[in-house]
Amino acid sequence: MNTVVVLIILIILLWAGIYTISYGVWTFRENKKGGIALFILSIICIIFPLYLLWIRR
Repeated sequence: MNTVVVLIILIILLWAGIYTISYGVWTFRENKKGGIALFILSIICIIFPLYLLWIRR
């Protein structure tokens, strides 16, 4: 895979992770279970594509 494509994917994953975690912190203040669920969602949304990139190389 092209290095530029991998960098673009990593930037998108970083942006999505930061956005989801910040929303999880905001939600955690009012709704503890919802905040924890968003943290788990964020981890899965970051780890799964990185795992697929790792296998592909």
